[in-house]
Amino acid sequence: MAGLNRDRMLTDLAKRKLQIEFKLDTSPYEGVVAIGVGAFGTVCEAIDQRTDARVAIKKIVHASATSTLARRTLREVYVLRHIHHDNLVILLDMFQNRGSLGTDVYLVMELMEGNLDYVIRSNQIMDNNLIAFFLYQILRGLRYLHKAGIAHRDLKPSNLLVNSDCHLRIGDFGMAKLSQIDEFNEEVEEHSFYMTQQIATLPYRAPELLFSIPEHSMNVDIWATGCIFAEMVLRHELFAGHNVSSQIKILVMNMGTPSVRFKEMITSRETRWLLEDIGSMEARQWNDILEHQATPEAQNLIELMVQLNPWERVNAEMALNHPYLRNVKRHDDEKICPFKVKMDMAAVDNMSHEELIETLSSELSSFV
Repeated sequence: MAGLNRDRMLTDLAKRKLQIEFKLDTSPYEGVVAIGVGAFGTVCEAIDQRTDARVAIKKIVHASATSTLARRTLREVYVLRHIHHDNLVILLDMFQNRGSLGTDVYLVMELMEGNLDYVIRSNQIMDNNLIAFFLYQILRGLRYLHKAGIAHRDLKPSNLLVNSDCHLRIGDFGMAKLSQIDEFNEEVEEHSFYMTQQIATLPYRAPELLFSIPEHSMNVDIWATGCIFAEMVLRHELFAGHNVSSQIKILVMNMGTPSVRFKEMITSRETRWLLEDIGSMEARQWNDILEHQATPEAQNLIELMVQLNPWERVNAEMALNHPYLRNVKRHDDEKICPFKVKMDMAAVDNMSHEELIETLSSELSSFV
């Protein structure tokens, strides 16, 4: 009995610590347990004391401290406020608190039971039907976003939330951005952060990002999805480097030396030198890369998605129509992302720091 009381006391202390760290005392939510740490925030499981419903709360620390942080947060708020799709995370509430370096933003979302990373690394049997069903849902969510010109830019298994009924939702829109034909004007700070994110994102980072090519389009999401698809087949990461240089070497050793057109677009001298050091490489056969684990149709779709040249990759619509997905595809009505999202996100790029803070505060206070 004493042990039970001690365990309960420790649990209560942990909850109280979480409540203080997340500053939830003035909100209707009670923190239960921390469930994740991302590039831009911490996520905890909480209880909505008005309904007893369990929710997930993402805390974005110092969201208004710099124009880059404020711009990134406002983009995420715009996306979450206006998207409504079966395969994208649901925003339930949002609020703000004053932090040590400006505003901390809290996004309250539907709590999912787990994520795809956990499933891949578990003993759960992943047959072709389950893999196809997960892939189908990812592509449905991407098609919805891409039709509005929005790139997620941070797809990885831990950002793909799943329930025990295999329902999947794409989460974490902290890197989401309106895709532009020319992205030379991306803030140096933002691009630098993206390129130096934690190593966990490397296996899903598209070549145009790794090789410093200024053509960041929605194709980066297709590459990432193809890598995730292959990972579900293999039960381990497709291309796993420990830093940017090793990731580039692994890609070249498997995919072969980039085309002349691709190399001419590389803006980084260091990357050009690295390619010279690696030398000329022939592409490996996909059957060998996939360790003879994929069916012919699965292998073909992976090949179409994981193309070194971004302009040669299939888009989400084309991938959804691939024969590999014929047994899981539903002939449902295609939802269209509201045009307002595109307008709002386009406006964000031209706002000053003060305008970003004012607009973010207005969005948070007007949420119903």
